[in-house]
Amino acid sequence: MRTDGVRAERRYGFIPREKFDNINTGKGLRIQRYFTKPGVDPFDTVEWEHRTAVITGERGEVVFEQKDVEVPAFWSQLATNVVASKYFRGQVGTPEREHSVRQVIGRVVETLTRWGREMGYFASDKDADAFRDELKHLLLHQYAAFNSPVWFNVGIEPRAQSSACFIVSVDDTMESILDLAKIEGMIFKFGSGSGSNLSRIRGSKEYLSGGGRASGPVSFMRGFDAFAGVIKSGGKTRRAAKMVVLNVDHPDIVDFIECKAKEEKKAWALIEAGYDPGFDTPGGAYDSVFFQNANHSVRVTDEFMRAVEEDGEWCTYARTTGEVMGRYKARELFRKIAEAAWVCGDPGLQFHDTTNRWHTVKNSGPINASNPCFTGDSLVYTNKGLIPFRELMMRVAQGESFLVYTHNRTAVEPVEGVRLSEPTQFMVTGVNEVWRLRFSNGIEVRCTPNHRFFTLNRGMVRADELTPDDAVLVADAPCLPIDASWRLPVPDDWRQFRAKGERHARLNLPTEWSAPFAEMLGHLTGDGSFVPSSMMVVLIYGNAEEQEQLLPRHRAVLESLGLRPNISRQANGTVQMRVTRAALNRFLQALGMHRVTAAEKRVPHTLFQAPPQIVAAYLRGLFSADGCAREDQNKGTRYIGLGSKSLALLQDVQQLLLMFGVQSRIYTLPPKGPSFRYTRKRDGQQVTYESKGNTYDLRITGPSIRRFYEYIGFAVASKQQTLERWVREHEFYAVRVDAHLVEREFVGYELTYNLTEPQHHTYIVNGLVVANCSEFVFLDDTSCNLASLNLMKFRLPDGAFDVEAFRAAVRIMITAQEIIVDNSAYPTERICDNSHNFRPLGLGYANLGALLMSLGLPYDSDAGRAYAAIITAIMHGEAYRQSAIIARDCGAPFPGFALNREPMLDVMRMHADALNQIQAQYVPEYLMQTARAIYDEMLQLGEQYGYRNAQVTVLAPTGTISFMLDCDTTGIEPDIALVKYKTLVGGGLLKIVNTTVPLALQQLGYSAEQIEAITRYIDEHDTIEGAPYLKEEHLPVFDCAFRPAKGTRSLAPMAHVKMMAAVQPFLSGAISKTVNMPHDATPEDIENIYMQAWKLGLKAIAIYRDGSKRTQPLSTKKPEEEKAQLPVPTERPVRRHLPDERKSITHKFSIAGHEGYITVGMYE
Repeated sequence: MRTDGVRAERRYGFIPREKFDNINTGKGLRIQRYFTKPGVDPFDTVEWEHRTAVITGERGEVVFEQKDVEVPAFWSQLATNVVASKYFRGQVGTPEREHSVRQVIGRVVETLTRWGREMGYFASDKDADAFRDELKHLLLHQYAAFNSPVWFNVGIEPRAQSSACFIVSVDDTMESILDLAKIEGMIFKFGSGSGSNLSRIRGSKEYLSGGGRASGPVSFMRGFDAFAGVIKSGGKTRRAAKMVVLNVDHPDIVDFIECKAKEEKKAWALIEAGYDPGFDTPGGAYDSVFFQNANHSVRVTDEFMRAVEEDGEWCTYARTTGEVMGRYKARELFRKIAEAAWVCGDPGLQFHDTTNRWHTVKNSGPINASNPCFTGDSLVYTNKGLIPFRELMMRVAQGESFLVYTHNRTAVEPVEGVRLSEPTQFMVTGVNEVWRLRFSNGIEVRCTPNHRFFTLNRGMVRADELTPDDAVLVADAPCLPIDASWRLPVPDDWRQFRAKGERHARLNLPTEWSAPFAEMLGHLTGDGSFVPSSMMVVLIYGNAEEQEQLLPRHRAVLESLGLRPNISRQANGTVQMRVTRAALNRFLQALGMHRVTAAEKRVPHTLFQAPPQIVAAYLRGLFSADGCAREDQNKGTRYIGLGSKSLALLQDVQQLLLMFGVQSRIYTLPPKGPSFRYTRKRDGQQVTYESKGNTYDLRITGPSIRRFYEYIGFAVASKQQTLERWVREHEFYAVRVDAHLVEREFVGYELTYNLTEPQHHTYIVNGLVVANCSEFVFLDDTSCNLASLNLMKFRLPDGAFDVEAFRAAVRIMITAQEIIVDNSAYPTERICDNSHNFRPLGLGYANLGALLMSLGLPYDSDAGRAYAAIITAIMHGEAYRQSAIIARDCGAPFPGFALNREPMLDVMRMHADALNQIQAQYVPEYLMQTARAIYDEMLQLGEQYGYRNAQVTVLAPTGTISFMLDCDTTGIEPDIALVKYKTLVGGGLLKIVNTTVPLALQQLGYSAEQIEAITRYIDEHDTIEGAPYLKEEHLPVFDCAFRPAKGTRSLAPMAHVKMMAAVQPFLSGAISKTVNMPHDATPEDIENIYMQAWKLGLKAIAIYRDGSKRTQPLSTKKPEEEKAQLPVPTERPVRRHLPDERKSITHKFSIAGHEGYITVGMYE
C-alpha cells in the first residue's frame, strides 16, 4: 500500500492505483496480433458513412435525432441509433457533442492503452500498440463490447466508474442504511447497477435499543426504490439497475415475498381506473406504486430446499437476540414465493450452497454464508476480554460496541501477529447441527460442521473436513483486553450478600479489580476451598515459602475488606487461613468462585473479561499455589506446569494464557492405581483416596516460557528465580503454534452465532483462528466490470466455429478488463480495496440463441445444450488461462490468491472435470480437443503462477450492447420472437427483425428461392408457422421464448432451465436470465421450475409468467395497430378503429437489474 502521503484531488470515488503500489512488477505481456497488422489503423480498413440517427415515437413523433453521425457502413441503422442516443457524450447540437463511432471507440481504446502503458502491463511499446489495434478491431467490427459504464465514462470522466455491477453492504444501523441510499445514487448516476442483501437489518417485530419497534427491511426498501426511480443511469435514459435480496430465515421474509405482488395488484386497479399503463409514464399506474425499480430474490439454503421436499418445519430468527420469530411449514413459504412470482415475476431464488461450492476465494469469506457458526458458550477474543458468543450478542443488541482480534496470517498479504477489527455484523444463525472438536493441545470447540478453520497447510478447511494432518492455527500473539472494565461486575453494596439476621460489622467489598485481590483469587482456586455446609472460606499455604511470602499479602487483602481471618497451623506443617462471613462467601460466588469438588473447579467467569493486569495477577496466584517450574538437566528439557483433577479448569487457564500469546498443552494422566494415600492439607491427617478418573497436567514450553515470564511470572521467589535463570541462560526451541484434530463427535442441535470481520474475514474463538461470515454474492463490497462477445462473429460461412479467433478475442478482452480494475473509480473505499485485492471480471457473450439457430440446432435439444456448453467452456478456460499468463508476465496473482490458493485450484479442477459432463457426440471433435488442451494448460499455469483474477466470467443480460453489436439475441437467451418492437425508456419505438433465419434455412439445406419465400412469409405474418416449403421437423429450430400472436409454438419453460444448467459449470458467476412461462402456468408449475433449478445446480433462477404485467417495453406488435381497412356494401374503403380495450399477453425477459417485457396484442 502506498505510504508516500500522495492524495490526488478527488472529484468522485476511490481509485486503487492512487492507494496501492503498482501490482505489476514483471516484464509485461507479449501481445500476439491475430486480427490486425502493424502500422495499419483498424479505422482505416473500413468504409465509413454519415447517417442521421433518429428514433421516433409510437405516433411517429421524433424523440431523438442527430444528423451527420459517422458510422461503419456495415453497422445497421439500429446499432447507429442505439450508440448515438446512448453512448455519444455531450449535449446534442453543441460542438462538444460526439458525432462519430470513431470517437467513442477511440476514446475508450486510447484510455485503456494509456492506462496499460502507465502501469507496466506491456513488455514493450510494440506490444502496447498491438493491444490497442486488436481491441479497436474487436470493438469496431462488433466482435465484442464493454458494459455501458465504460462507454458512458471512460475517456470522458476524469475518474471513470467502469464497473457495471456493485455489491454494497448494509448493516443494522441508521447510518449504514442511509449510506446505502447515497452510495447507490452515485452508482446509478454513472450508469451502473447495485445489489444488496438486507438480511442484517432487524425485523419489524424486533425492538430498537431505545425501546420502540424497528421499521424492518421492507419499509426501507420503499425509500430505496423511490430513490432509484428518480435517477437515470449514466445521465442518460438507462434505468437504474437494482437487486434486493433477503435470506429465507429473516423474520420479515413473508412481507418481503409478498410486497411486490401486492404493489402489482395496486397497479392493475389503477389501470382499470383509467391511469396510464406505461411503465415510465409520470403519474401513471406503475409510477404510483412501489418496488418497480428493483428485482427481488430470496436467498435459500440446501437445508430449506430439503425441508420443502420433506414437508418439514422452517423457523425465522430475530437478528438481535436469535430467538425464534416465526414457525412455518417450509412448503407453505415455498408456495408463497411461487404465488408472488405468479403475480409479478418476483421474487426469484438464489441458491446459497451451490454458489459456495463454486466459490474461488472461500478463505476470504463465503458468498452469502448463512449457517457456519459457533455455540453460545464459545469464547470470542475481543478488546474487552474473552466473551461468550451468547453474551456478546445480547450486549451488542443493547448498543454496546466491540472490536475482535483477527490474525494477520489470514490477510491478503499475510504477516505475523494479530490486530483488532470492528465487526460489521453480529448474527444469530438459528438452531443448527453442532459437533464438538477436540484438538491435540487440549482445546475444545463446538460448532456447525461447515464452519471453517484456518490451517497452515491448506488454508480454510471445514470442521467436517479437518483431518489429523491439518495444522489449525492457534493464537500465537497477545490478544489483550485493552478496553476491559476495571469495575467489578457484581453489586457494590455488601448488605446484598449478608445472610439473614447477620449482624457483623460492615464489609469494604471492592468495587474495582486490584492485582492483590486477583492474586488471592488465583491462590484460592488452586489451594483453597469452600467448606461444605458452612460459610467458611479456607486458603491453604503448604510450605514455609508460601507461608512467609504469600500468606501476609493475602491476609492484608482480607483485612482491607474489613475481615478478621483466623490463621492456624496443621499437624503436617501446612497453614490455613480461614474466614467465616456469609457476605464474603456470596461475594466470591458472585465473582464465579463456587463450592465444587476438585474435579469440577473452573476459573471464575468474571476473570475472562478483566483487564490484562488482573488476569496476569490471577494466573500468578494460581501457578504460585499449584504450579511448578520443572527442569530435567539430563534431557535438557524444562517446562512450567499446572496440575489438576479438573480438565475444565485447565482448559479455562489455557484460554487465559492465550490472551497473552502463551501457548500450552494439556496432557491426560490416567490413575496409577485404584487408590492412594495422601496427607490432607487442612488437618495433616493421613487419608486414603480412591483414584476416580484421570488427572491432567498443563505444560508451557519453548518461547512461551519467556512470554509467561514477561507477562505473568510466579509470586514465590524460588519458582520466579528458576524462571529468571531459564530466561537468562537459555534460548528456547521453537514449538508448534498449531493444533491437530484428535476427536470429532456430533453433540446435538443448538442455537448458534457468528459475526462478520471486514479486514481479514477471520476472528479467534477458543484460541483458534476461524473464518467469519460474509453476507453477499461473491464478496461483500465488491464490483465487477463486464464485457460480452458476439458469438455470431465467430461463425464461419460453412457453419464451423472459428475457435482460434474466439480465443484471441477472449485474451484481448480479459486483458482490457484487467487494466480497468485499478484505474476505475469506486464509490466506497471498501469496494475499492476488494476490487483491487480480488479483481473480479465478468466476460460473457451474446447471440447464443442466434448462433444455435444459424447452425440448425434447436435451443431445446441435447445438441443445442452441448454446443452451448463447449463454447462457454472454451471462453471460461481461455479467460482463466490468460489470467494466469497475466499473473506470470506481470509479476503477481491477485493479492488474495495466496490465502485462497487451495480452494481456488480446487474450483478450477471442478471446472475442468465438468468437461466430462458434455455429451461429446453432439460437439465437433476439434472443439472438444481444444477445450481439453486449454484446461490442461490453464491448470498448469495456475498451479505455477496463480491467477490475476478471482472471477473471470458471468452471463449478463447484454440488453443495450446487444443492439450495438447487431445481435439477434441477448446473453444466453433464445430469441424473444422472430419479429418484435422495443419501446424505449425515454420514449420512441424500435422495430427489431430477426436476421438469423436465412442462415438457419441455408444450413438446413433450403434453396435461395425457398429461403426468400419463407422470410417474406415471416415479414407478412410475424410467424414462421405455416410458411411455404418449411418442413415440420425443422420448426423446433425456430422456436422462440414467446408464442407469436398468430402461432402456437414456443419454448417450454424447462428448456430455459436446462440450458442454464448446461453452461453454469463453466462460469465464475451466475447467469442473468428469466424463465418465461405461459399465461396458464400455475404456482405449482413455478414451484417445479424453482425445485428443478436447485437440483440441476443453478446458482439463481427467476421466472416471468406471460400476462402478469400490464405493460412492458418490448412487444411483438406496435402498441397502436394500424387502422384496418374493411369493405362496405358500397365497396368504398372505410376506417375501423381498434377498441380501446383488447386482449394481450405479456412476457418478462431478463433479470439482474435489467428488466424488460413484451406485450403481444391479440385483437382480431
